[in-house]
Amino acid sequence: MRIIIAIIKKEFLQVFRNKLLAKIIFLAPLLQLIVLTYAANLEIKGLAMGVIDRDNTTMTRELKNAFTSSSYFSIYSVPMNYDAAMKQFENDELDVLIEIPYQFEKDILAGLHPDISISINSINSMKAGVASSYVGDVISTFVQNKMAQEMIVQSSPMIKASFRDWYNPKFDYKTFMLSGILCVLITVVGVLLTSLNIVREKEIGTIEQLNVTPISKFQFIIGKLLPFGIIGVFQLTLGLLICILIFDMKIEGSLALIYLMVMVYLVGLLGIGFLISTIAETQSQAMFLTLFCMFMFILMSGLFTPIDSMPNWAQQITKLNPTSYLIESMRLVIIKGSGFASVKYNLMILSIFAVVVNGIVVLNYRKVN
Repeated sequence: MRIIIAIIKKEFLQVFRNKLLAKIIFLAPLLQLIVLTYAANLEIKGLAMGVIDRDNTTMTRELKNAFTSSSYFSIYSVPMNYDAAMKQFENDELDVLIEIPYQFEKDILAGLHPDISISINSINSMKAGVASSYVGDVISTFVQNKMAQEMIVQSSPMIKASFRDWYNPKFDYKTFMLSGILCVLITVVGVLLTSLNIVREKEIGTIEQLNVTPISKFQFIIGKLLPFGIIGVFQLTLGLLICILIFDMKIEGSLALIYLMVMVYLVGLLGIGFLISTIAETQSQAMFLTLFCMFMFILMSGLFTPIDSMPNWAQQITKLNPTSYLIESMRLVIIKGSGFASVKYNLMILSIFAVVVNGIVVLNYRKVN
């Protein structure tokens, strides 16, 4: 333990001796959270819809067909029981839930405007806002066309639809983005700093000095990775404080669960960085490999583009992307207030990722060149 602590002290001295790097560690969360929060745009397709059809007439079936004829919606289920439908909604199986009332067709043919209840999952505020617009347009267009076909005189110009937005009712897109950008901060620190560490030791020649010391392989790996894990947790803490104090973000779920997920994720991520540093011979090589990994992790994570809107082959690739599991879990805990049961699968995947990557690190690294 004394040897590991000595290595950790050396790593921290080496990091903070570089004044530019120390400033980046403190300033990066502030700059990235402020800039990236506003720099995104999403195209929404394939919204999962549930329909409670209480009227069950030809007209209501035509209305459902009007939704499925568009690429924006897919009917996931047609439950008759409201409690069962809300269970699907709470389990994130549905993006939109529509309840068509009794006598819908009769009221339309009579020139009346029945109320349609529409519930939208607003964790992703951009997705929810677009979904609200799409649903309203489809219903309004359908009813107006149907009335024109039947030559019905309308008592008022439009049908009334009541919306109820869950989890993020103010459509605050910043809240949705902030929880994802926190994961980006951790990814950048975890991979970039770690990957450049040992390569720098190679270039200045100190790696040979470490190789001839009685330090074991495991002591060396733990001593090298732990400081950057601590920096990663510090980045998370600083990022959360910025989100709360500057953006007034409310954390609905457990902070302990957030830190648990991030620490498990960091273990695997630091292993990726360490693996890159043992493969690369120069800092430029390490930087290139690191940027490639970070771009793949971030762009295929669902941060900027919903995974459901990606092509099928890309959705399969995201199943191998640990960042996508962390971002999904962070949003569930921070915005929705989900507990351990909702993120345990993602946590299991992150744990497997950490074990596999660090197992490869241990097998690959050779202390004596």
